[in-house]
Order: sequence, then C-alpha cells, then structure tokens
Amino acid sequence: MAREVVPTTAMRYLLLLTVLWLLPAVALAASPPADSSLLINSLPKKGLLLEKGWRYHRGDNPAWAKPDFDDSDWDTISPTLSQRELAPRLQIGINWLRLRFRLSDSLRQRALMVQAGQLGAMELYCNGRLVQRQGTLHPVPSQATPGSINPDPVEMPIDAGAAEQVLAVRLVVWTPPFQLGADENSLLRVRLRTVPQVMTWHAEQEVNRTIFYVVGGIFGLLMLLHFAFFHYNPAQLANRYFARYALSLTLASLGVYYGSTLPLSLIPALVLSSVTFTLFFLGSMWAVRALYALFNFRLGWIYYGLWGCLIVLLLLHQFNVFSSVSFLTYLTFVVLATAEQLRLTMQALQQRQRGAWIIATGFAIGLLCAVIFASLVVLKVEFSMVLENFFFPLIYLPPALGISLFLAREFALDSQLLQLKLNEVKQLSAQTLAQEQEKQALLAQQNETLEQQVQQRTAALQRSLTELRTTQAQLVQREKMASLGELTAGIAHEIQNPLNFVTNFADVSTELCHEAQEVVAGSAYPVPQKGALAELLSDLGENQVKITQHGQRAASIVRGMLEHARASTGERQPTDVNALCEEYLRLAYQGLRAKDKTFNATLATDLAPDLPLVTAVGSDLGRVLLNLLTNAFYAVRQRQQQGAETSYVPTVRISTCHAGNQVEIRVQDNGTGIPAHVKEKIFQPFFTTKPTGEGTGLGLSLSYDIITQGHGGTLTVDSKEGAGSTFCITLPA
Repeated sequence: MAREVVPTTAMRYLLLLTVLWLLPAVALAASPPADSSLLINSLPKKGLLLEKGWRYHRGDNPAWAKPDFDDSDWDTISPTLSQRELAPRLQIGINWLRLRFRLSDSLRQRALMVQAGQLGAMELYCNGRLVQRQGTLHPVPSQATPGSINPDPVEMPIDAGAAEQVLAVRLVVWTPPFQLGADENSLLRVRLRTVPQVMTWHAEQEVNRTIFYVVGGIFGLLMLLHFAFFHYNPAQLANRYFARYALSLTLASLGVYYGSTLPLSLIPALVLSSVTFTLFFLGSMWAVRALYALFNFRLGWIYYGLWGCLIVLLLLHQFNVFSSVSFLTYLTFVVLATAEQLRLTMQALQQRQRGAWIIATGFAIGLLCAVIFASLVVLKVEFSMVLENFFFPLIYLPPALGISLFLAREFALDSQLLQLKLNEVKQLSAQTLAQEQEKQALLAQQNETLEQQVQQRTAALQRSLTELRTTQAQLVQREKMASLGELTAGIAHEIQNPLNFVTNFADVSTELCHEAQEVVAGSAYPVPQKGALAELLSDLGENQVKITQHGQRAASIVRGMLEHARASTGERQPTDVNALCEEYLRLAYQGLRAKDKTFNATLATDLAPDLPLVTAVGSDLGRVLLNLLTNAFYAVRQRQQQGAETSYVPTVRISTCHAGNQVEIRVQDNGTGIPAHVKEKIFQPFFTTKPTGEGTGLGLSLSYDIITQGHGGTLTVDSKEGAGSTFCITLPA
C-alpha cells in the first residue's frame, strides 16, 4: 500500500504543474487581440495634430481607401517627421498612409473638419469617401502637379454608427529641381478641428492679412508723400530713396496679403514668396541709402558690404525657401540693415545734426523688435501667427514714422525760420516804403514832364511824317505822270499826223463822192448804168463817213491817254466839297441835256452842313465827280430808254457826310446797275461797257488813281443789277 501511494502523489504534483504552466497560454489564447486604433476623446484649443498610429505602404490600389481593408501588415510611420528623417523609408512614386481612430461619443455627434498639408500631390479619403484632392498625382513624381501648401479645411464625413473611423491618404512626394530645404518639412500634417476652431483659425488668418494690408496702405501713403516731396524739391535726394523704401515695402506687404488670399498652387506661391522677400531685402537697403543722403554721409565699405550681404543672404534664402534658414537669412539681413541705420543716426547725433534723435529712436525700436523676434525664432518659442505677423509693423513702421516725424519737424523749423525772416522783411519794407513813396513822387513828376515833352515831339514828328508822306506821294505821282506824259506825247506825235491825214482825206473823199453823184445824176449814161454807179458812189461815201467817225474816236482815245498821264500841277488847298458836288452835278446834267433835249431826271442832294474843308486839288476832285455823275446820268438814261417801266423816274443823288476822320461822298443812281462779273473790272484802264464811240474806258481808271494815289482816299462801288449803283469816295478830313 505504501508503494502505491507514492506514485499517485507524484502524479498529482505533475498534473498540477502542467495545469499551472498551460493556464497562462490558454488565457492568452482565449483573450481577444489588443485594439491598435487611436482613441480621441477631445480636441485641443488649436485642434489635434494626428502624429501617431499611421501606417505606410508603397504602391497604388484603390481598395486601400476602404475602411475594412486590413493594413496590419503595413509599416508604422509618423508623417509629421521631416522628410530627411523619413528618407530611408520613403519610396519614389505613389504611396499610401492609413490611420484608424476612434472618437468619443461627444465628438461623433459634432461636425469635424480636417486639414492636410504636404509638399506634393495627394487625395484624402475618410471612411472610403474622397473628401479632398490637391494637385495631380502621377507615378512619376516629375510629372505630378503639386497642390497648395496650406489648403483650406474640409468637412470630414463621420460614420456615427461605427466605432472606428479610417483616414487614408494617397500621395506623391514632390521633389523640387533644387532641394530648397524641402526635406526639412514634414511628410504630411493632418489636423482635426471643430467648426468653431476652424472659424477661429479663419479669423486669425483674416487678422494676419489685414495687418499686412493696413501696413501696405501706410507705406503706400508714405511713398506718395516722399515722391511728392522729391518732385517739388529734387535737390533733396533722401526723399527719392525714402520713396523707394516705402514702395518696396508696399509691394512686399501686398505680396504677403495676396499670397495668403489668392488660391495659388505651389509653384506660383513660391514665385510670389521669392519676389516678396526680395522686396523686403531691397526695402531695408533703400532705407540705409536714404539715411546716407539725408545726413550727407559718403558711401563707404560698410554700405557696399551690405549690398554684398544682401546678395549672399538672398541667394541663401532662395535656395532654402522651405527651410527655417530662409527666414533666418531674412532676419539676419534686417538686423544688419537696422544696425547700420542706427549707426548712421548715432553718428549724426554725434555731429549734432538737427533732429537725428527722432530717426535714431525709430530705428532703435525697429532693431529691438527684430532682435526679439529673431531670438524667439532661434529659441523655437511657440507663439500665435497673429503675434508673429504683428512683429512686422513693429519692425518696419517705427523707422518710417521716425522719418516722417523728422521731416515734419524740419518743416516746422523751416516755417518758424521763414516767419522770422518774414518779420524782418516786413520791418525793412516799412522802412523803405516811405523812401519809395518819395522816389515815386519825384519819378511821377519827372515822368509827367517827360511825357508832355514826348507828346509834343511826337506830334511834331507825326506832322512832319504826314507832310513827308504827302510830299513823297506827290513826287512819285508827278514823276510817274511825267514819264507817262513823255511817252504819251511821243505816241500822240507819231499817231496824230497819219490820223489827221486819214481824217482829212476821208472828209475830202466824202465831198468828192457827193460831187461825183451830182455829175452822174446830170450825165447821159443809160439808166441802169447810172443807177449802179450812183449806188457805188453812195456806198463809197458811207465808207468815208465811217472812216471819219473812227478816226475821230481814235483821236479822242489819244486825248484821253494824254489826260490820264497828265500830272496835276495844282497845289492842294482846303476845298469846299459841298460846293464842288453842287457845281459838277449841274454841269454833268446840262452836258447830257445838250446832247439829248428830251432827257429829264430828278436831281437830289443831301449835303452835310457841318462838313469840314478837305485838303485836295479842286480841279482833280472835280474831274472825278464829273466822271461819276456823267456815268450815273448815262445809266438812268439807258434804263429809261428801255421803256419796260412806265412809272420809272430817273434819279441821281449826291450826298456828303463826316464820319470820324474822313469825309464821305456818295453818288447814287437808280439806273441799270452793274453786273457782278463787270464790277470787278470797272477800275481797269480801257475797260468800258458803253457802245463803240461813246466811251474810252479811262474815266473810272483815272478817277481811281486821283482818289487813291493823289489824295490817299478810297473809291468803292456797290451795285445791284437792275436796281442802280452807288459810288463812295472817302477822303481824309
């Protein structure tokens, strides 16, 4: 019995040990697998950055976006790490990232927004639904189009009935032509926010934009102000450089504003950012150059060294645009430029230049703010974007305001100086005013005396000039008439003898024809021959009569030429024009009545009683009046002989008047009038409208020369065909 008990007890102990050893394994096998999804109970104030729980896999399969896909065999990854840290694990081409997370009951009942930022192209899926696409994906990264760096948040479709939510990101990492510091940026940054948090974020963005917009407007006004100063005072070159400084900051501020406002893709955003930072660099340099011009300092090695630093730091910035180095290069140059500006103002203070302390204060404040901001960035102190952007006006506005205050103070001091000088000028003016009044009184007396003397001498010279001109005109006229008279006398001498011979022999031939007709009438010739011979003698006699008439007309033309060329030998004397008019009106009328006893006309006169005497040659003026009146009587006689108007009464009117410094004589008739094409030629020599034998064409030409050249007056005509004519003579009174 004792031998049976021992094995039984040993067996019990062995079974107990076996059970104890198998119990943990059974419990482990019976327990469910551990949950690998991310639990989110609440969201921080600025939203939750999803850093952990991501899985990563290279390749491309649309099924990887579905929430029920098993990604347990994928690699784990933290996408918020820099691309440089993740470089060994990143693959070229399309990659997928997935995140499983669970929301608390309160979060599942709220609307959530998701914002994904990355350098490249991507598609964001939530629970299998595409919620956002940025850029264009392609297996070859060089052919992919990158999207926006900071896209707007989008609403995330939450499956309230599911305990687990799935985010899937399909992306292509964009590699720039130059590294540009892109490997320092996170591969992917996904942040969850509630709607109020998104609204707060948008409000902060709007505040940031407003800061740059307002600052740009301020610098724009300063630019216009300094350009206006430079326009009105080009000698002050500082205004031109200050205007360029303000222009650079205006454009840079607007570049920041529109870069954060416009929906730009990655490449245009990089170009705009590059231009904006270049303008910031240049603005700082223009401020330095303006101070050199304002304080009249010579440009030295420090100034040109700053230009070298600008080029080097600007290149570093452009080739590290995605790196923190880019912003540090900008801050470094701002600190250097501000330090140089402060050095110049301190040097101006040492030289006791007026108002330099104002500019020094402005640049000192700007330098202090720049140093504080650079220190915060280097120490990686976290602060809001609004505070970060608020440093911009704190760095740039104090120097600009210091410059404006300096210019305002200079203007005020110049105004005070001008006021003092103006008071001195007023005092001097008051002292000199009495002296000037005395001088003016003396000058007025002297001027009055001189003016009287000048008037007297001017009147004497005017009289002498008038007499000289009159004498000159008379001499010219006499010389002309003498030359023409000699020529006319020669012509008349040569023509007169043959003309007398023709006329005399024509008269003798006419008498012989009459005698021959008497002889034929008493002869014994047969009647037919006698009639023919008598007819021939009659025609011959008529021809002789025509020869006599035309010879006499030629003789009258010769006499008219002699009269036209003859210079008046009479001297000018005061002449009663009214008496001449009455005398020659009667002579002209009686002359026509002597030729035609049946002719009668009405004579009308309108002579001014107070007409002054006119200095003229009476005989020459009488010849003119006689010619005009004779033509007037001839015109009314022609109209009367036409017989078309039974009630027509021939009327010739002569009138005189005194108009200003002239005496006017008008000869008016109601005859046939003068056609328009004839009126232009009536004062030309040898032009006449009368039948052959009744006019030589020299009367009006001679009258025109006597009035215009001989007496310095005018002779004009006003006529209407069928209504009459008016000849107007004006003579100097």
